Amino acid sequence: MKMQSSIAIGAVAALSACTTPGIDYEARLMASSPEAAETRIVAVERFRGPASGWFTRQFESMLANAQFDGAHWFTLADYTPPQRADRAGTYSGDIDVISYDWSEYHRTVKKCVEWDGLFDCETRAEVEQICLDQRLEVAVTPRLVDASSGQVVYSNTYFGEAHREYCDDVYDYHGKGYSKGHYHGSGHRAGLLGFADYAAPPDMMREALNDTLWPIRVDIAPRNATVRATFVTKALDPVVRADPRFEQAVDMAASNPFGSCDSWVALSAEYPQSPAIVHNMGACAEASTDYEAAQGLYGEAAELSVKYSVDGAASKDFVRALRKLSERRTGAQLIEELTGEAVDPETETPIG
Repeated sequence: MKMQSSIAIGAVAALSACTTPGIDYEARLMASSPEAAETRIVAVERFRGPASGWFTRQFESMLANAQFDGAHWFTLADYTPPQRADRAGTYSGDIDVISYDWSEYHRTVKKCVEWDGLFDCETRAEVEQICLDQRLEVAVTPRLVDASSGQVVYSNTYFGEAHREYCDDVYDYHGKGYSKGHYHGSGHRAGLLGFADYAAPPDMMREALNDTLWPIRVDIAPRNATVRATFVTKALDPVVRADPRFEQAVDMAASNPFGSCDSWVALSAEYPQSPAIVHNMGACAEASTDYEAAQGLYGEAAELSVKYSVDGAASKDFVRALRKLSERRTGAQLIEELTGEAVDPETETPIG
Protein backbone atom coordinates (compact mmCIF):
# COMPACT_ATOMS: atom_id res chain seq x y z
CA MET A 1 0.00 0.00 0.00
CA LYS A 2 1.45 3.31 -1.05
CA MET A 3 1.81 5.82 1.77
CA GLN A 4 1.45 9.56 1.39
CA SER A 5 4.68 11.35 2.18
CA SER A 6 2.92 14.54 3.19
CA ILE A 7 0.26 14.94 5.83
CA ALA A 8 -2.94 16.93 5.41
CA ILE A 9 -2.70 20.63 6.20
CA GLY A 10 -3.34 21.24 9.88
CA ALA A 11 -1.47 18.17 11.15
CA VAL A 12 1.21 19.22 13.59
CA ALA A 13 4.10 17.04 14.61
CA ALA A 14 4.57 16.47 18.30
CA LEU A 15 7.26 14.46 20.02
CA SER A 16 8.81 15.07 23.40
CA ALA A 17 10.48 13.16 26.17
CA CYS A 18 7.43 13.38 28.43
CA THR A 19 4.74 12.36 25.92
CA THR A 20 4.06 9.47 23.59
CA PRO A 21 5.70 10.24 20.23
CA GLY A 22 3.45 10.78 17.26
CA ILE A 23 1.74 13.32 15.05
CA ASP A 24 -1.01 15.66 16.25
CA TYR A 25 -3.82 16.38 13.82
CA GLU A 26 -7.30 17.87 13.75
CA ALA A 27 -10.15 15.37 13.97
CA ARG A 28 -13.95 15.37 14.09
CA LEU A 29 -15.04 13.32 17.08
CA MET A 30 -18.49 11.88 17.64
CA ALA A 31 -20.33 12.28 20.94
CA SER A 32 -20.40 9.31 23.29
CA SER A 33 -24.21 9.34 23.22
CA PRO A 34 -25.61 9.36 19.66
CA GLU A 35 -29.13 9.75 21.06
CA ALA A 36 -28.19 12.97 22.86
CA ALA A 37 -26.30 14.29 19.83
CA GLU A 38 -29.29 13.62 17.63
CA THR A 39 -31.52 15.74 19.87
CA ARG A 40 -30.50 19.18 18.67
CA ILE A 41 -33.52 21.28 19.71
CA VAL A 42 -33.41 21.40 23.48
CA ALA A 43 -34.87 23.16 26.49
CA VAL A 44 -33.44 23.18 30.01
CA GLU A 45 -35.47 22.79 33.17
CA ARG A 46 -34.06 23.64 36.58
CA PHE A 47 -31.73 21.04 38.07
CA ARG A 48 -32.55 19.90 41.60
CA GLY A 49 -30.01 20.18 44.41
CA PRO A 50 -27.51 22.65 45.87
CA ALA A 51 -26.44 25.55 43.61
CA SER A 52 -29.16 24.43 41.20
CA GLY A 53 -29.90 27.88 39.80
CA TRP A 54 -26.25 28.58 39.03
CA PHE A 55 -25.66 25.15 37.50
CA THR A 56 -28.82 25.31 35.39
CA ARG A 57 -27.64 28.60 33.88
CA GLN A 58 -24.16 27.18 33.24
CA PHE A 59 -25.61 24.05 31.68
CA GLU A 60 -27.82 26.10 29.37
CA SER A 61 -24.84 28.27 28.43
CA MET A 62 -22.80 25.15 27.65
CA LEU A 63 -25.51 23.95 25.27
CA ALA A 64 -25.83 27.38 23.65
CA ASN A 65 -22.08 27.56 23.02
CA ALA A 66 -21.46 23.97 21.90
CA GLN A 67 -20.04 24.19 18.39
CA PHE A 68 -19.02 21.71 15.72
CA ASP A 69 -17.28 22.65 12.48
CA GLY A 70 -17.70 26.31 13.44
CA ALA A 71 -21.49 26.16 13.83
CA HIS A 72 -23.75 25.89 16.89
CA TRP A 73 -24.90 22.34 17.39
CA PHE A 74 -27.96 22.93 19.59
CA THR A 75 -30.94 25.22 19.23
CA LEU A 76 -32.40 26.34 22.57
CA ALA A 77 -36.17 26.43 22.80
CA ASP A 78 -38.75 27.26 25.44
CA TYR A 79 -41.55 24.97 24.54
CA THR A 80 -44.29 23.82 23.62
CA PRO A 81 -42.26 21.46 21.37
CA PRO A 82 -41.40 23.01 18.00
CA GLN A 83 -43.56 21.98 15.06
CA ARG A 84 -40.82 20.54 12.89
CA ALA A 85 -39.33 17.18 12.02
CA ASP A 86 -36.14 17.66 14.03
CA ARG A 87 -35.84 15.68 17.22
CA ALA A 88 -36.38 17.76 20.37
CA GLY A 89 -36.02 17.18 24.08
CA THR A 90 -35.71 18.65 27.56
CA TYR A 91 -32.74 18.48 29.91
CA SER A 92 -33.09 18.39 33.68
CA GLY A 93 -31.30 16.51 36.43
CA ASP A 94 -30.07 16.17 39.99
CA ILE A 95 -27.12 17.59 41.91
CA ASP A 96 -25.82 15.72 44.95
CA VAL A 97 -23.03 16.32 47.44
CA ILE A 98 -21.12 13.06 47.73
CA SER A 99 -18.86 14.26 50.52
CA TYR A 100 -17.66 17.43 52.19
CA ASP A 101 -14.69 16.73 54.43
CA TRP A 102 -12.80 19.28 56.46
CA SER A 103 -10.01 19.22 58.98
CA GLU A 104 -8.31 21.86 61.10
CA TYR A 105 -4.66 21.73 62.04
CA HIS A 106 -1.86 23.94 63.32
CA ARG A 107 1.47 24.60 61.68
CA THR A 108 4.45 26.90 62.14
CA VAL A 109 5.88 28.87 59.24
CA LYS A 110 8.62 31.44 58.92
CA LYS A 111 7.41 34.74 57.47
CA CYS A 112 8.04 38.45 57.53
CA VAL A 113 6.28 40.06 60.48
CA GLU A 114 7.63 43.60 60.11
CA TRP A 115 8.39 45.58 56.95
CA ASP A 116 10.60 48.63 56.43
CA GLY A 117 9.21 49.15 52.96
CA LEU A 118 7.98 47.43 49.84
CA PHE A 119 9.94 44.16 49.45
CA ASP A 120 12.09 45.20 52.42
CA CYS A 121 11.57 42.83 55.35
CA GLU A 122 12.77 44.11 58.72
CA THR A 123 11.99 41.08 60.87
CA ARG A 124 11.26 37.43 60.13
CA ALA A 125 9.82 35.11 62.73
CA GLU A 126 8.20 31.74 63.15
CA VAL A 127 4.47 32.27 63.15
CA GLU A 128 1.89 29.78 64.37
CA GLN A 129 -1.05 29.33 62.02
CA ILE A 130 -4.35 27.52 62.16
CA CYS A 131 -5.39 25.96 58.87
CA LEU A 132 -8.65 24.70 57.44
CA ASP A 133 -8.44 22.00 54.78
CA GLN A 134 -11.65 21.41 52.79
CA ARG A 135 -12.46 18.76 50.18
CA LEU A 136 -15.73 18.55 48.28
CA GLU A 137 -17.04 15.93 45.86
CA VAL A 138 -20.28 16.37 43.96
CA ALA A 139 -22.28 14.32 41.47
CA VAL A 140 -24.46 15.65 38.65
CA THR A 141 -26.93 13.42 36.83
CA PRO A 142 -28.40 15.13 33.75
CA ARG A 143 -31.34 13.53 31.95
CA LEU A 144 -32.65 14.17 28.45
CA VAL A 145 -36.33 13.43 27.88
CA ASP A 146 -37.61 13.11 24.33
CA ALA A 147 -40.32 15.72 23.68
CA SER A 148 -42.46 13.37 21.61
CA SER A 149 -42.30 10.08 23.49
CA GLY A 150 -41.56 11.31 27.01
CA GLN A 151 -38.85 8.67 27.28
CA VAL A 152 -35.43 9.29 28.84
CA VAL A 153 -33.02 8.99 25.91
CA TYR A 154 -29.84 9.93 27.78
CA SER A 155 -28.73 9.95 31.40
CA ASN A 156 -25.35 9.65 33.08
CA THR A 157 -23.67 10.67 36.32
CA TYR A 158 -20.61 12.94 36.38
CA PHE A 159 -18.36 13.76 39.31
CA GLY A 160 -16.59 16.97 40.23
CA GLU A 161 -14.16 17.92 42.98
CA ALA A 162 -12.84 21.01 44.72
CA HIS A 163 -10.05 21.36 47.25
CA ARG A 164 -9.19 24.41 49.32
CA GLU A 165 -6.68 25.07 52.08
CA TYR A 166 -6.73 28.29 54.06
CA CYS A 167 -4.37 29.28 56.88
CA ASP A 168 -4.54 32.24 59.25
CA ASP A 169 -2.04 33.50 61.81
CA VAL A 170 -2.91 32.67 65.39
CA TYR A 171 -0.65 35.43 66.73
CA ASP A 172 0.04 38.94 65.53
CA TYR A 173 3.47 40.55 65.79
CA HIS A 174 3.38 44.16 66.97
CA GLY A 175 6.05 46.84 67.30
CA LYS A 176 9.82 46.91 67.03
CA GLY A 177 12.31 45.64 69.55
CA TYR A 178 10.87 42.15 70.01
CA SER A 179 13.32 39.34 69.64
CA LYS A 180 12.85 36.94 66.75
CA GLY A 181 10.21 34.41 67.59
CA HIS A 182 8.46 36.43 70.32
CA TYR A 183 4.92 37.67 69.80
CA HIS A 184 2.56 40.14 71.35
CA GLY A 185 -1.13 39.32 71.55
CA SER A 186 -3.05 36.30 70.38
CA GLY A 187 -6.41 35.28 68.92
CA HIS A 188 -8.15 33.32 66.22
CA ARG A 189 -9.65 34.97 63.20
CA ALA A 190 -13.35 35.37 63.82
CA GLY A 191 -15.43 32.64 62.28
CA LEU A 192 -12.55 30.46 61.12
CA LEU A 193 -13.15 27.59 63.49
CA GLY A 194 -16.91 27.82 63.28
CA PHE A 195 -16.96 27.91 59.49
CA ALA A 196 -16.59 24.15 59.15
CA ASP A 197 -19.93 23.64 60.92
CA TYR A 198 -21.71 24.82 57.79
CA ALA A 199 -22.08 23.50 54.25
CA ALA A 200 -19.34 23.88 51.66
CA PRO A 201 -18.79 27.49 50.54
CA PRO A 202 -20.86 28.47 47.50
CA ASP A 203 -17.82 29.29 45.36
CA MET A 204 -16.30 25.91 46.23
CA MET A 205 -19.56 24.23 45.21
CA ARG A 206 -19.51 26.08 41.89
CA GLU A 207 -15.89 25.04 41.30
CA ALA A 208 -16.74 21.36 41.81
CA LEU A 209 -19.87 21.55 39.64
CA ASN A 210 -17.94 23.29 36.90
CA ASP A 211 -15.74 20.17 36.62
CA THR A 212 -18.70 18.21 35.26
CA LEU A 213 -19.64 20.50 32.35
CA TRP A 214 -16.93 19.54 29.85
CA PRO A 215 -17.35 15.75 30.31
CA ILE A 216 -21.08 16.25 29.70
CA ARG A 217 -20.33 18.33 26.59
CA VAL A 218 -18.12 15.53 25.22
CA ASP A 219 -20.90 12.98 25.66
CA ILE A 220 -23.79 14.88 24.08
CA ALA A 221 -22.41 16.61 20.96
CA PRO A 222 -19.68 16.02 18.36
CA ARG A 223 -16.59 18.19 18.61
CA ASN A 224 -13.46 19.23 16.78
CA ALA A 225 -10.30 18.30 18.65
CA THR A 226 -6.57 17.86 18.30
CA VAL A 227 -5.70 14.19 18.66
CA ARG A 228 -2.49 12.21 18.31
CA ALA A 229 -1.57 9.33 16.04
CA THR A 230 1.10 7.62 18.12
CA PHE A 231 4.24 5.81 17.03
CA VAL A 232 5.59 2.60 18.49
CA THR A 233 9.11 3.26 19.72
CA LYS A 234 10.26 -0.32 20.38
CA ALA A 235 10.30 -3.06 17.78
CA LEU A 236 9.14 -6.52 18.83
CA ASP A 237 11.31 -8.39 16.36
CA PRO A 238 15.01 -8.48 17.34
CA VAL A 239 16.36 -7.92 13.82
CA VAL A 240 14.47 -4.65 13.43
CA ARG A 241 15.28 -3.67 17.00
CA ALA A 242 18.98 -4.00 16.19
CA ASP A 243 18.72 -1.93 13.00
CA PRO A 244 19.85 1.65 13.86
CA ARG A 245 17.56 3.04 11.17
CA PHE A 246 14.52 2.22 13.30
CA GLU A 247 15.78 4.33 16.18
CA GLN A 248 16.80 7.06 13.76
CA ALA A 249 13.27 7.17 12.35
CA VAL A 250 11.84 7.51 15.87
CA ASP A 251 14.29 10.31 16.66
CA MET A 252 13.49 12.04 13.36
CA ALA A 253 9.84 12.40 14.39
CA ALA A 254 10.86 15.13 16.87
CA SER A 255 11.88 17.56 14.14
CA ASN A 256 10.71 16.07 10.84
CA PRO A 257 7.61 13.90 11.20
CA PHE A 258 7.00 13.81 7.46
CA GLY A 259 10.52 12.49 6.88
CA SER A 260 9.82 9.94 9.59
CA CYS A 261 6.79 8.72 7.64
CA ASP A 262 8.99 8.31 4.57
CA SER A 263 11.43 6.30 6.69
CA TRP A 264 8.71 3.86 7.81
CA VAL A 265 7.78 3.27 4.19
CA ALA A 266 11.42 2.66 3.26
CA LEU A 267 11.94 0.28 6.18
CA SER A 268 8.77 -1.65 5.34
CA ALA A 269 10.29 -2.67 2.00
CA GLU A 270 12.99 -4.52 3.93
CA TYR A 271 10.93 -5.57 6.93
CA PRO A 272 7.35 -6.06 5.66
CA GLN A 273 6.46 -8.33 8.63
CA SER A 274 7.57 -5.92 11.36
CA PRO A 275 4.60 -5.04 13.61
CA ALA A 276 6.14 -1.75 14.77
CA ILE A 277 6.97 -0.52 11.27
CA VAL A 278 3.53 -1.45 9.91
CA HIS A 279 1.89 0.22 12.92
CA ASN A 280 3.88 3.43 12.42
CA MET A 281 2.87 3.53 8.77
CA GLY A 282 -0.70 3.30 10.07
CA ALA A 283 -0.08 6.27 12.38
CA CYS A 284 1.05 8.33 9.37
CA ALA A 285 -2.10 7.31 7.48
CA GLU A 286 -4.24 8.22 10.49
CA ALA A 287 -2.65 11.68 10.73
CA SER A 288 -3.54 12.26 7.07
CA THR A 289 -7.15 11.25 8.01
CA ASP A 290 -6.95 8.24 5.70
CA TYR A 291 -8.81 6.18 8.26
CA GLU A 292 -9.44 3.26 5.94
CA ALA A 293 -5.73 2.77 5.25
CA ALA A 294 -4.85 3.35 8.91
CA GLN A 295 -7.35 0.77 10.13
CA GLY A 296 -5.98 -1.80 7.69
CA LEU A 297 -2.39 -1.17 8.76
CA TYR A 298 -3.24 -1.23 12.46
CA GLY A 299 -5.08 -4.51 11.97
CA GLU A 300 -2.12 -5.98 10.10
CA ALA A 301 0.29 -4.85 12.84
CA ALA A 302 -1.91 -6.45 15.51
CA GLU A 303 -1.93 -9.75 13.63
CA LEU A 304 1.84 -9.66 13.12
CA SER A 305 2.40 -9.04 16.83
CA VAL A 306 0.79 -12.35 17.83
CA LYS A 307 3.88 -14.43 17.06
CA TYR A 308 5.91 -12.35 19.52
CA SER A 309 3.39 -12.85 22.32
CA VAL A 310 3.81 -15.35 25.14
CA ASP A 311 0.06 -15.87 25.46
CA GLY A 312 -0.83 -16.05 21.78
CA ALA A 313 -2.69 -12.72 21.86
CA ALA A 314 -2.01 -9.56 19.93
CA SER A 315 -0.06 -6.80 21.68
CA LYS A 316 -2.33 -4.50 23.67
CA ASP A 317 -0.76 -1.38 22.15
CA PHE A 318 -1.61 -2.53 18.63
CA VAL A 319 -5.11 -3.66 19.58
CA ARG A 320 -5.75 -0.33 21.29
CA ALA A 321 -4.81 1.61 18.15
CA LEU A 322 -7.01 -0.62 16.00
CA ARG A 323 -9.98 -0.20 18.34
CA LYS A 324 -9.53 3.57 18.38
CA LEU A 325 -9.59 3.76 14.58
CA SER A 326 -12.64 1.51 14.41
CA GLU A 327 -14.48 3.78 16.82
CA ARG A 328 -13.38 6.86 14.91
CA ARG A 329 -14.64 5.49 11.59
CA THR A 330 -17.95 4.56 13.20
CA GLY A 331 -18.16 8.05 14.66
CA ALA A 332 -17.48 9.61 11.26
CA GLN A 333 -20.38 7.64 9.81
CA LEU A 334 -22.70 8.78 12.61
CA ILE A 335 -21.67 12.40 12.07
CA GLU A 336 -22.50 11.99 8.38
CA GLU A 337 -25.97 10.71 9.29
CA LEU A 338 -26.59 13.55 11.76
CA THR A 339 -25.39 16.32 9.45
CA GLY A 340 -26.60 14.85 6.18
CA GLU A 341 -23.25 15.64 4.57
CA ALA A 342 -21.51 13.72 1.82
CA VAL A 343 -18.31 11.99 2.93
CA ASP A 344 -15.41 10.67 0.88
CA PRO A 345 -15.61 6.88 1.40
CA GLU A 346 -11.80 6.52 1.27
CA THR A 347 -10.73 9.31 3.63
CA GLU A 348 -13.89 9.57 5.78
CA THR A 349 -13.78 13.37 5.36
CA PRO A 350 -16.57 15.71 4.12
CA ILE A 351 -16.81 16.42 0.41
CA GLY A 352 -17.06 20.04 -0.60
